[in-house]
Amino acid sequence: MKNAVLIILLLGFIVSLTASLVWNDAVPIRQGVNIEWFRTGTQTADGCAIYVWSDTKLGERDLWAQKVDAAGNMVWGEPVLIDGKPDRQEDPVITMTSDNNFIIAWIDFSDDLDGNVYAQKIDANGQLLWPAGGKPVCTAGETQIALNMEPDNAGGAYIVWSDSRNPSKDLYGQRIDASGNPVWDLNGIPIANGTGDEEQNTMLPDGQGGLMIAYTHSYVGAEDIFLKRFNPDGTMAWPELVVLSDADGNQGKVRMAALSGGDFVFTWQDQRNTDPDIYAQKVNLNGQLLWPDPFVVYGDSGNPVFAQQQNPRIVATSDNAVIIIWEDKRFNDQHPDLFAQKVSASGNLLWDANGVALSVADFDQVGPRMASDGNGGCYVVWDDLRNGNTPNDDIYAQHLSATGAALWEANGKPVCSAPNQQCSALVKVAGDNVFINWMDIRNGSVGIYYQVYNTAGTAQLALNGEEVFWGLSGDTPLDHYLFLPRANDTVIIWQDTRFANLGYQIYFQFLNPDGSVALEPNGRPVTLSTGYNQLTPSAAVTPDGHIAIAWEDNRNPNPKIYLQLLDPSGNRLWGDTGMELTEMDPLSQKDPRISYFDGNFYVGWSNYDQVNTSYRYHVYGQMIQNNQKQWGPDGVMVSTLSGADLNSECVITDLKENYYTWQNYKPSEFTQSVYVKKVGLDGNAADGWPEAGQMASTHSNYDTNQRFPLTTKTDQGIFVMWQDARGDFVQNYYGQHLSTGGERLWDPLGVNLADYGREQDKPSLVDKDGFRNEIVFAWCENIGGQYDIIAQKYSLAGSPLWGNLGNFVVQKDSTQSNPGLARFDNGGMVIAWVDYFDIESDIYYKYIKSDGSFVQTSPFGDVLSDAGKMQYNPIIVTLGNDAYAIWADGRSSGKTEILGLYAQKLNNETVTGLDPVVPGLEAFRLLQNHPNPFNPSTGIGFQISDPSKSYTLEIFNMRGQKVKTLASGHLERGSHIAVWDGTDEQGRGVSSGIYHYRLSDGTQVQSKRMVLMK
Repeated sequence: MKNAVLIILLLGFIVSLTASLVWNDAVPIRQGVNIEWFRTGTQTADGCAIYVWSDTKLGERDLWAQKVDAAGNMVWGEPVLIDGKPDRQEDPVITMTSDNNFIIAWIDFSDDLDGNVYAQKIDANGQLLWPAGGKPVCTAGETQIALNMEPDNAGGAYIVWSDSRNPSKDLYGQRIDASGNPVWDLNGIPIANGTGDEEQNTMLPDGQGGLMIAYTHSYVGAEDIFLKRFNPDGTMAWPELVVLSDADGNQGKVRMAALSGGDFVFTWQDQRNTDPDIYAQKVNLNGQLLWPDPFVVYGDSGNPVFAQQQNPRIVATSDNAVIIIWEDKRFNDQHPDLFAQKVSASGNLLWDANGVALSVADFDQVGPRMASDGNGGCYVVWDDLRNGNTPNDDIYAQHLSATGAALWEANGKPVCSAPNQQCSALVKVAGDNVFINWMDIRNGSVGIYYQVYNTAGTAQLALNGEEVFWGLSGDTPLDHYLFLPRANDTVIIWQDTRFANLGYQIYFQFLNPDGSVALEPNGRPVTLSTGYNQLTPSAAVTPDGHIAIAWEDNRNPNPKIYLQLLDPSGNRLWGDTGMELTEMDPLSQKDPRISYFDGNFYVGWSNYDQVNTSYRYHVYGQMIQNNQKQWGPDGVMVSTLSGADLNSECVITDLKENYYTWQNYKPSEFTQSVYVKKVGLDGNAADGWPEAGQMASTHSNYDTNQRFPLTTKTDQGIFVMWQDARGDFVQNYYGQHLSTGGERLWDPLGVNLADYGREQDKPSLVDKDGFRNEIVFAWCENIGGQYDIIAQKYSLAGSPLWGNLGNFVVQKDSTQSNPGLARFDNGGMVIAWVDYFDIESDIYYKYIKSDGSFVQTSPFGDVLSDAGKMQYNPIIVTLGNDAYAIWADGRSSGKTEILGLYAQKLNNETVTGLDPVVPGLEAFRLLQNHPNPFNPSTGIGFQISDPSKSYTLEIFNMRGQKVKTLASGHLERGSHIAVWDGTDEQGRGVSSGIYHYRLSDGTQVQSKRMVLMK
């Protein structure tokens, strides 16, 4: 084994600045709750129910629980936080233990990117009985998912999961005692780990302190069902596993119920014949099959007309029988109904041989869940689409008597038929109370609701149930957010999917300099909901703080542009549903752009015009003065074309003041050029400008491919830069400076802004009043397939000022992308970017002086946000000499990516060349390890400025346990690298996962994360 080696690299004095981030934590601008309902609930001994879910209201995904009573009360007040460790905790299961407490188990990603199994115990008052963070059940490598849990007879529980530690998917299990300690082998024992996959399972206590479990096994496509019994000590009760069904075809979806006397009934979906049928079998504690084999509950295979029967569920009844319910397509091969059968302990079908029709309403009835009624029958709840099909899913229920009679309404009682979707219902019986709960999207985002019935079927709560918990779902789509400064605050505007089933909406928020928000948490919509999507916002701010917003709106048969004007307080001035931009109704309008100049709003868009027998996009514009359209009801064509030129496709890309910019594609030549046009108050070209617009470059050849132009105003006119593939078909950035009179001030062909001979992408332009006498921009340079970021300054005469090729902002062995660049009032600049050096992207930043030099504590930049998961695409604005950044933040992501919006404030650490400032000294600085993720070793860099102090560099796991000390004592001034080889103090290799490394001088600590992946 290698030992940690401390490599001393004396690189001189290390000078660093004090922290530049103003707010202790990033400010959530748009942070969803994003409830995941996993059908996790249980009855309680005192006539209540407990529900468990995960949500992201605190940023990352955590586990919560609530206890409800039959009167609609939230017994614990606010939900109880079951676990809130870093990263995410999800997919919970719950069971009531023999000591009348409750164990909750879940999949936990705090210490393993693949997920581990943890558990917590709570009492009936919601108090955590085990240490915060829960007890680890399995922390083995690879993936653990799909939990199943049942209580033992000693206050503990059996937990089984699907485990990928071996090449295939296997079942592993653990018994934990009443204190959460493992009874079986550390990280569990193999329940089923044969060749092939074992996943879906059903299990119950065996009544003797052990466990009975059936599972499906698949190998080379065929799926069979097997059965095992385990003693309390984890040994097998039988010498061999029992074959429940290994007939031809697939057998799966097995479920079980316990009868008296140690007998169990299993039911499954069996496709040994033409299509799936419902089978069953009874087994005793000795593993003997007690019913004829095969035992068919219902099957129509072989009949002249046959259909699928699938997804059976089973419950034991109080008269020592079982009721089996399944989804049945005998009446419609697209939309299943629900049928039921009761089977006695001796194996007799007690109801009609064809089953009892539980619900045969229109469309689908699916996902039944059952609970015994204590009188030989059962309560059933299901998801029902009879009221208009998806997305009009509702919750229905029925009470079946011991004889199969429907005691509630025929075809089921509507438990909840609120608008939109309700699904994933659960039923639990506590005393005389029947608790039914479900996931509910009646308000556009996911909530959890419940209803209580008495034994007579009378609802005890309000129509359509009571809310247990609700919060925003959805997110902010990447690149569909804006950040604009006002005189004393900033405005954030974004496209929001929170009510996706009702249509995306545009929201906005005001962010104050102290980090507070002025409007409702998570923003205010620019219009009332119209039930249709609002997309791709553009916005402009007036000097007095009004905000004009344009967007693409789908409320009409074809997409159109709508507008809204907000007063400085955020009140709507152009109607609660916005203002339609045009009276005409083309097939499509898109790419809205809006600006403000000299008392007028200028609007631009791409309009889909008919040209002979085809359609082409052309650029249109409108001017709004005193709330009135000035260029007619439909605006004017800005990309003025005539004759054959109308076949050109013109798509707007930018609008600054009254300068419109677009790209013009000529299908006949397969070429694309950039055009700019200044428009006068009458809607025509301003003096000196061609009506068709001015080409930014006169280059005209087969390789003319100019794309994605971006502009900024200058003291002499407007600067435009674009991607250009001329010559070698490598996309470089070219630029042109156009005068206010439409004259090209630089080379008519355009100027190659930095000819590295490599692909360039994702530019950012400074756009700051007071600095229109020069042009500053940044871009991504593709070096060997990875982006680095370069910045450059040009004079208005077209001369590069930071060397011929600009200055590298950051350059390292990973991708840095999507720079955002802004300028302070003192002339200094701040640039932020997405950094992919770690396993998950973070946001970094750096300060640039006006002369192009950098103010830096690290050549790689400083961390703006390194929250869990991916961070994307920062936008920077300045107010005076303070900077504000927003970015798309994925800390809530899990099974799918969920993006919120977060913000941070930065001080101005730049200085002018005439006003030098000596930065303060820090004793040390901890750098990000490299490589990361790593296997088998990684280097941890750090910088020491004060050699008089004693330093300690240590490694910790996610549970806070120290793994190893890498360095301790006095260190020389300079840069150092410590190498960690993934071992602990005893030289033993540690498991894959997330680790923290910390550097301390006894008074302050810096820490970072790293990932070991074996």
